[in-house]
Amino acid sequence: MMRWNGFRGTLVFGAVAAAALLAFVPLAAPVLGPRGALRCFAVGIGALYLFGLGGSWRRGFVAAGAAGGLGLVLLALPLGVTATTLGSAIGIALCRSGILYRSRPLRACSVEVLLGLGGLGLAGFLAGSGLASLALAVWGYFLVQSVFFLVGGIGARREPAPGDPFDRAAAGIEALLR
Repeated sequence: MMRWNGFRGTLVFGAVAAAALLAFVPLAAPVLGPRGALRCFAVGIGALYLFGLGGSWRRGFVAAGAAGGLGLVLLALPLGVTATTLGSAIGIALCRSGILYRSRPLRACSVEVLLGLGGLGLAGFLAGSGLASLALAVWGYFLVQSVFFLVGGIGARREPAPGDPFDRAAAGIEALLR
């Protein structure tokens, strides 16, 4: 499984996502229109990013599915590119700290708000009217998102152990008593 759940991986993902924007929008614009193509790209790239952050196929699918579901709602609403991108960024933040990684709630909320605002702020600064500047904005957003892995104290959520929780607890207590 291709993963980008680290600082360097997210930087590479951002560069590939920026290049993908340069190819996707001209190909999809005749069918979806330029705004529709940009909106679909924002939703799709967010879900793909979360899929690659998952340590396993299952966790990646769950996070990508949650973000994709939110994205489908955003695409169904008559929103602009900016509002759809903001909604996709919120979906990334919720799924990354709510599904994929564990941290204390206040810490997770503050980290996600700072990274979200920083990423969207840099992307807004870099975005212009041309497609190349929008690709640079995508890379800038993921540049800021890569800082998530430098924060420290963030661990991947563990899969629950198979079996009955009562039996696992009893076995743990027996091991302590020995």
